[in-house]
Amino acid sequence: MLDTSPSAIPAHLSMGAICFRDRPFPDIVDAASSSGFTGIGLTVGQCVSALERGIGLDEIGQRVTDAGLRVAELELVRLGDQGPVQHANSLVEDLSGTLNPDRVHVAAFAGEHSRILAEFAAVCERLNPTPIAFEFMPYSQITTLRQAMDLAKSTGAVNAKVLLDVVHFFRSGGIPVEITGDHLEYVAAIQLSDVTERHGVPLSREARHLRTYPGRGTLDIIGFLRAVAAATTTLPPVSVEPISDALERLPLPVVAEEIMFSTVGTLAEAGWVARDSTFTFVSSVG
Repeated sequence: MLDTSPSAIPAHLSMGAICFRDRPFPDIVDAASSSGFTGIGLTVGQCVSALERGIGLDEIGQRVTDAGLRVAELELVRLGDQGPVQHANSLVEDLSGTLNPDRVHVAAFAGEHSRILAEFAAVCERLNPTPIAFEFMPYSQITTLRQAMDLAKSTGAVNAKVLLDVVHFFRSGGIPVEITGDHLEYVAAIQLSDVTERHGVPLSREARHLRTYPGRGTLDIIGFLRAVAAATTTLPPVSVEPISDALERLPLPVVAEEIMFSTVGTLAEAGWVARDSTFTFVSSVG
C-alpha cells in the first residue's frame, strides 16, 4: 500500500543529483536545505562516497530527513548493458529500499529494444510501487519523449514512468505545442536547466558538461513550461540539473542559491507558483 502521509509527499522542487558531482554528501544536504529546496537527487556514486566517509546507509536517509528534505530521485539504472554495470544497477535497487526515493531513474545506452523493455519491466516489478522514470536522450537508445512513453506503456506496469528533461526534449526535436495530456500521464518529473548554441559541440558533451541555470541559455523554457501546464491539471515535480564543469568550480552554496533564484524566477514567468509544496499554474502571470 502506498504511503500517503505528509512525509511521503514527493518533493516539488529538488536539486538534481548531478548538480554536485564529487561534492561531499553533508555539503549537498546543507546547501539544498539552506536554499529552500524540498528534495535532492542522489547517485549511487554519492552514496558509496558517503559510506567511505563513515556515513551508513540508514544515516544517509536520516540526514536527508532531518534537513527537511526528501530523496527526490535516485540514479542511475542502466538498462541493456552487460558486465560490471549490472553490479551498480543492483546497488541502486538496494539503495532504493533503504532511501525510499520519490522515483528511481533508468536509461539505456546499449542493448536491443526488446531487452531494454524486458529489463525496464523487471525493475518496475522489483521496485513496485516506486515510480521508475525512464530518461530518454538523443544520444541513447531511446531518443524521444514519444519513444520513452511508448516504452513505459509497453511494460504494462503502473509505476513505469518517464523523466522529461528539457534539454533532451529540445535536442531530440521536441516542440512544446506537441506536449499532450497523454504524455503528462507518464511524466514522473521534469528536469530544468539550459544550454546555448555552440558550433560543433556533440550533444552528449553539451548535456554532460555545458549546461547552465534555467533561463540563462537559449531554450524556450517558458514555452515548454506553459505547454506542460496546458496539458495537465496536476503539475509534475521539478528537478533542476545544470550539469556544468565550470559551475563545479564554484562553492556549492553559491550554486544552490543561483539554481533557486533562476528556477523560481523562470517558473514564475511561466505561471508556475509554489503553494503548499506543490506547483499551481496561474495563467495571468507573465
